[in-house]
Amino acid sequence: MCTEEAKVVVANDIFVNIPMTKTSGKVRVKRRSFFALYGEPVAPRQHIMTQENYIEWQIGYDLLANEENIKKTTITDKVFLNYKGEKKYCYELSEILYYSKQREMLSEDEIRSVYKEIKDVFPERTFEETESISRTNPKEVVINGMAFYSMSVSYPLFVHRFGQYEIFAEIMIREKQRAMGTQAMLYVCIPVTAIKFRTNVLGRIIESKECAKWFIGREEALLVLEMFRVFGMLSPKHRYDVLAIFEMLFPAVKD
Repeated sequence: MCTEEAKVVVANDIFVNIPMTKTSGKVRVKRRSFFALYGEPVAPRQHIMTQENYIEWQIGYDLLANEENIKKTTITDKVFLNYKGEKKYCYELSEILYYSKQREMLSEDEIRSVYKEIKDVFPERTFEETESISRTNPKEVVINGMAFYSMSVSYPLFVHRFGQYEIFAEIMIREKQRAMGTQAMLYVCIPVTAIKFRTNVLGRIIESKECAKWFIGREEALLVLEMFRVFGMLSPKHRYDVLAIFEMLFPAVKD
């Protein structure tokens, strides 16, 4: 069954249902021939899928613990307090991490090692604290007979490749939408060839309301663990939150 948002499913296998037809939101279909190029959004119901296509997923790790969100997570009996002191459920990345340990795809030592690496990150050395948006000096130009000052704005972008896979994490530093300052935003980019469709997706358009499945095995579990390490480097807030998640799900990591 397809879902409106990415949804973790736990059955014989662990997988994520990923909606493929949205052109906005947390999951979008894009294309590029090389990871360093700009990813161009495409209309999946009109664009024939090729090996250049991938999904850009603004993956999360928590949800506010309220009645509205209780159906969005598979873990309702565990709640942690985030950086702001809010009660939060596990979500997406945290769910996958929890079940990967349950299914013995990750060991306690591997989780403890990443926990310690995140803890060793100095809050003042996180991306939000060290990176900034820059703007070039203004140049006078005349366009259609009207004078303007021309400048370019540069947003820092960092790309991390997971092992030998064609799966990347992209960290973009952008302005906060509803507050002062900047924020580090993380996206995971997964080729369409790394997720499962009902039929071969290459050479066709995406069908109406079609979903794909990202199956979680040992390699994907290690990728998720490494993604937590990346989240722990984004900002003091993220560092605090992911440490709290680890301590809630795996209390022995503090020993």
